[in-house]
Amino acid sequence: MDAIELFTDTVRDYIAAQGITVTEFARRIGCKERCAARWLNGTNRPSTEYVLLAADALHCSVDFLFARTDSPALTPARSPSRFAERLCGLIGDSGRNKRTLAREWGVEPSTVTKWLHGASLPKPDRVYRLADFFGCSMDFLLGRTDAA
Repeated sequence: MDAIELFTDTVRDYIAAQGITVTEFARRIGCKERCAARWLNGTNRPSTEYVLLAADALHCSVDFLFARTDSPALTPARSPSRFAERLCGLIGDSGRNKRTLAREWGVEPSTVTKWLHGASLPKPDRVYRLADFFGCSMDFLLGRTDAA
């Protein structure tokens, strides 16, 4: 099962447990019902921005939404960081340069540059793989918690 399927399964379970409709879920995260319905039926994939909105609306960690932890609890960062800041620190700690890492990750160096400058966020499945690569939580990488 890929990362996005894990996310959609968790969201489906939440919707069922809360007894709400897809329309209500979409309203809570600020997207159109059609958009959320397409994630849930597998015809579209959510952006990382929408994953973050879903985690906020559901009061849980991103890692919980992706079945990386059994606990929905999130200990918020004392001072939330941006993804770009966290990625820069993790790259620095790795002792590798971004060109080498881009090759290992299967992306263009310009993509890594965009991430580091805050011009874009990687897709959720890429955030999932980056967290695995660095041995940290998705929430840490996304700057939501200080717990790696």
